[in-house]
Amino acid sequence: MKQISKFFLAVLMMVVSTTIALASSGPGDPVTGIVKDAKGAPVVGAVVTDDAQKAFSTTDENGAFAIVPTTSNIVVTSLGFKTKTVYVKPGQVVNVVLEDDTTLLDDAVVVGYAVQSRANLTGAVATVDVEKSLGGRSIPDVGRGLQGSTPGLQITLPDAEVGSDPKMKIRGAIASIEGGSSPLILLDNVEIPSIQVVNPNDIESISVLKDAASTSIYGSKGAFGVILITTKKGAKTDNVTVTYSGLVSFQNMAKDYDMASVNGLQYMLDASARSKFSPQNATDNGLPVGPHAYSYDGIYVASYIRTDQNAIARSYEWQKKYGDTIGPNDPMVYGRDWYYNGGVIYGIRTYNIYDYMIAEWAPTQSHNATVSGRKGSTSFNVGLSYLDESGMMKTAKDDSHQKYNASVKLETEVNKWLTVRGGILYSQRQKNYPFITDDTSYSPWLYLYRWSPLMPYGYDEMGNVLRSPVSEAAQANTATRRYNYTNVNLGTTISPLKGWNIVADYSYTNQDYIMTLPGCTFSGASYRGTPVEMIDVNGNQVYVNWDGDVVPSTDPDAMVAYHFPYEDPYEPTSDNRYFARTHENFYRHTFNAFTDYTFKVADAHEFKFMAGMNLSTYDMTSQTTKVMNLSDYDNPQFNFGTGVWTGGGSASWESQLGFFGRFNYNYKDRYLFEANIRRDGSSKFPTALQWAWFPSFSAGWRIIEEPWMEFAKPFVSTLKARVSWGSVGDQSVSSSLYIPTISTGQNEWINASTGQLANYAGTPSTVSAGITWQRIETLDAGLDARFLNSHVGLTFDWFMRDTDQMIVPTDGVNTTTFGASAPKANHGSLRTTGWELAIDGNYRFANGLGINGTFMIADAKSTIMAYGDTKSLSSWYVGKTYGEIWGFEVDRLYQYDDFELTPDGSLIYRQLTEADTDDPNCVGKFAYILKPGPNGEKPVYQAYFQGGSFLFGPGDVKYKDLDGDGKLSYGSKQTDDHGDWTVIGNETPRYEYSFRLGADWHGVDVSVFFQGIGKREMWGNGPLAIPGWDTGDGAMANAFAADYWTPENTDAFYPAAYGMGKSNDGYNVMVNDRYILNMAYLRLKNVTVGYTLPSKWTKKAHIQNLRVYFTGENLLTFDKLNGLPIDPECVTGVSMWGSNYAQGRTGLNTPVFKTVSLGLQVTF
Repeated sequence: MKQISKFFLAVLMMVVSTTIALASSGPGDPVTGIVKDAKGAPVVGAVVTDDAQKAFSTTDENGAFAIVPTTSNIVVTSLGFKTKTVYVKPGQVVNVVLEDDTTLLDDAVVVGYAVQSRANLTGAVATVDVEKSLGGRSIPDVGRGLQGSTPGLQITLPDAEVGSDPKMKIRGAIASIEGGSSPLILLDNVEIPSIQVVNPNDIESISVLKDAASTSIYGSKGAFGVILITTKKGAKTDNVTVTYSGLVSFQNMAKDYDMASVNGLQYMLDASARSKFSPQNATDNGLPVGPHAYSYDGIYVASYIRTDQNAIARSYEWQKKYGDTIGPNDPMVYGRDWYYNGGVIYGIRTYNIYDYMIAEWAPTQSHNATVSGRKGSTSFNVGLSYLDESGMMKTAKDDSHQKYNASVKLETEVNKWLTVRGGILYSQRQKNYPFITDDTSYSPWLYLYRWSPLMPYGYDEMGNVLRSPVSEAAQANTATRRYNYTNVNLGTTISPLKGWNIVADYSYTNQDYIMTLPGCTFSGASYRGTPVEMIDVNGNQVYVNWDGDVVPSTDPDAMVAYHFPYEDPYEPTSDNRYFARTHENFYRHTFNAFTDYTFKVADAHEFKFMAGMNLSTYDMTSQTTKVMNLSDYDNPQFNFGTGVWTGGGSASWESQLGFFGRFNYNYKDRYLFEANIRRDGSSKFPTALQWAWFPSFSAGWRIIEEPWMEFAKPFVSTLKARVSWGSVGDQSVSSSLYIPTISTGQNEWINASTGQLANYAGTPSTVSAGITWQRIETLDAGLDARFLNSHVGLTFDWFMRDTDQMIVPTDGVNTTTFGASAPKANHGSLRTTGWELAIDGNYRFANGLGINGTFMIADAKSTIMAYGDTKSLSSWYVGKTYGEIWGFEVDRLYQYDDFELTPDGSLIYRQLTEADTDDPNCVGKFAYILKPGPNGEKPVYQAYFQGGSFLFGPGDVKYKDLDGDGKLSYGSKQTDDHGDWTVIGNETPRYEYSFRLGADWHGVDVSVFFQGIGKREMWGNGPLAIPGWDTGDGAMANAFAADYWTPENTDAFYPAAYGMGKSNDGYNVMVNDRYILNMAYLRLKNVTVGYTLPSKWTKKAHIQNLRVYFTGENLLTFDKLNGLPIDPECVTGVSMWGSNYAQGRTGLNTPVFKTVSLGLQVTF
């Protein structure tokens, strides 16, 4: 990239200029001066010559130079800046300001085993502006900083847990059904296990290889794109630079926690009253029928702590009387906050678990130090970093993530034809969290959104902690996950002839993963037990009034006081009453070697040949030991284990060997051609399938270099068209698809003859005899252009990626008679098409004001081209768009005017006949009678979809009869019989976009960065996504409770209350377009304001550069979720802990942070 090119050019020019300067002399006094950029920073390593090219000099670390020119003009050049000629007189002191040259700044791009000129690139390769994307941001890892940095690079944050990895994909959400879709991430051409091991401050450049023409040289591991990260090598001139940067940050939830309070209790009561209402009984007894006739007598709701009409009235009174005076630290008092009657615990006081669980503005700090230098022919770079990131769980003993990074790189030019290099990288990261349970479906964050607002937290009036998720988080011991990563690398470059290089690099990487799970017991005053009468110190029964004050038993409001029984421990369980440790170790050997030769013929034809090999081996072992029941839970360790010991382990290995070649041809920098070939071998496949060829071709046409384009050069700086095609194999599939296996183990039966648990062997897996590699073929066409003296740039790509020979189940196999699942073979095909657009601009005014901006947008969709004969909408039918959601369209909510009414305004309830409806599925069903259509046509009944106590009535959803056949149906859910179902959305992110605006002026810099998704839908699950999802546990989004249909609120958005019993598909919430979640969003990802102190101030303290700044992350979010407390970036049920996280309930992941930070950057 630009820094690498600057380095080599600066070194070359310094050597040449120093040699000539020492050998030459000229008459007159020297001309001296300082060279700066437009921001006022010194330009180091700029070359200063005279017109005759007889006198030379270079600028030092302060931008200063001295030269004795032989002509009246000096010429100042530096890579990344426009050349400037200055008229001088002998002895004159001049200050030279160089202007940025955008074209040159982006000239060098790191690609597969090479650095190429951007102007001559023919593949789809994007570079990341490292400084803008990563510099000075409060982000824990590189991946989060890459979000929105490159069109086509998709970064999602399914879980914001500190220490978690973001999910990264290139060009589309899926690449095959059986395989993966993640890109290959290489750090200095070595695969890394996690983006977390990379220190952002160590990065020199990042390239994103998106098409097969640019990735095929990496073989099957690069099937889904490659992210190349290159680290810094050292200083460019003979000096030593010390740089420090630090951040102090504070984090809070990015979206408001907006859950229902007393209005949610009313929703629960309304839902319960509805479920208990019998229209048949009311009709038989001549009573009113309909929502206005529901009775609340004898109804109470919620889990453990309940409410009814009397209690809810007291809750409203409590909020008016105590809502502003009683806080989360005040104890739970009998009479004022709760009471016990008829064997039922009733709640009055409402609680907000947010106050107890969330640590607002949790602190984070990060520190980075770099020492970079060069002495003679040796350059070095030393980097150190530390991150201490606090989680948001307030009561946990430790909810945090720490990361330490250290790196050293050395490179020396032994002589003009030999360079040697070496380096070491160490990274340690540790996640600390409360070990409450080993079942990730019951995560702590699930309880942030589970119970009704009556569930108590904190302490009771006797000083006992109340049993709750909050108390369990406080009492739990701290579990840890530690990763220790080491990389050692050695390399050499030999250049025996001009244009001929031989490069070899070897790396050894090792990672230790240690997970420790220290169990504990829980205790507290438990609402799950029977309340106990309260006795004072004299043994007398205590009486209180409705304010919780102790009163005589004769007081008119006196009632017997109770308290919850204290249990220590409560509920013996095996979920966490043990001590366990898992140790996993892997090591990888990587060897890369290649040679390239470049030469020109007749100054018009440039040829470059490259041949090389790549070897990567991976070995992993793991083991787990666990002991149940400990004698000491305050100091949990194996020594205190008293129960059953269990253990296990595993081992695996794999390797990849590839031989590759590349040919480049360049005719007059106008016509470009590249061909790559790789012979790839993978140990994941059987011997007969281990090797395959992967070719790719690309071509470019620099249109602006055509003679007939001279007229356009004043306003068109660069114009290039390119096209590429390539094929890559996919080794991300499981090797079990190629090798038949039999599962073995022990069952729960005891062998009568041995007295031991019996062993078993499962059914052999089936393997197709003709199964082979999946192949990923990509066709790409692109256009690169810059305009107006390179101040405005544009890049556009269109691509089509085909997964051919995709592995799918063999069609037509009767699995019942066959006795096993159908063998999988290469019968499928998947096509992903998309486009990408990037626009950038920059300009600097004469007064020093610089402005810049970027805009990026990309889209991709994947379609099944071949699979089998299935037509099922829930399967992979031919023509299916990946992520599509089928459901009903909604007309509106029913109102009383839609129904036939009795004179007293009641609904009419009876059995439907053929005279009422044309839907045979509704004939014989009981329903509320609808009015006929405006022309007397029969109404469309939805009685077929009723069940239990649910009847469609006023306030319920009226679905559309799309096919106009007089009945509501989804047919057989086949492509040729789907009734009124239609595609109502797609869960794949579409139209991913970002834009950045920046400005700087006399040391002040400002930038804002927005990122968003233009289209994405989700059919949700859980209390934040489905109205009435669980009226038993009771938590629900405030949006549901604040705007549901009642006879007094007929314009509501959400339907009449009904308890769905934890179902997300039925009745009012059959999958439909009204309540589908619109996950499109626009987020202010970053805003930064900085100030760089003038160098004339800082030089006195021997400081080259000092900048202070403020930065914020995720400060604003604009979405279309109708006030639901769901983060639009969430992915249901996915987290760093595993699958089915929080039982797959939408929005119950760890909350996304917004962050404000103060930072400092100093260079000595």
